Amino acid sequence: MKKTSCPIRGQIPATDWYKLISNPTVADALLDRLLHNSHRVELAGESMRKLDQSDHLA
Repeated sequence: MKKTSCPIRGQIPATDWYKLISNPTVADALLDRLLHNSHRVELAGESMRKLDQSDHLA
C-alpha cells in the first residue's frame, strides 16, 4: 500500500474544534486521527486580504 499525504487546512485552531463538535468523544477521535503523525503549520498575523485593501502593500 502506497502512503500519500492528505493536506487539510482550516481557519479554526485545533484547540477550538471542541467548541464546534458537541460530542467530546467524537471530537477526541477526530482530532486524534487528524493530528497523530501530522505536521502542523500555524500562521499568525494580519490577513493579506486586509493588508492589500488598506494599501499597506502599495
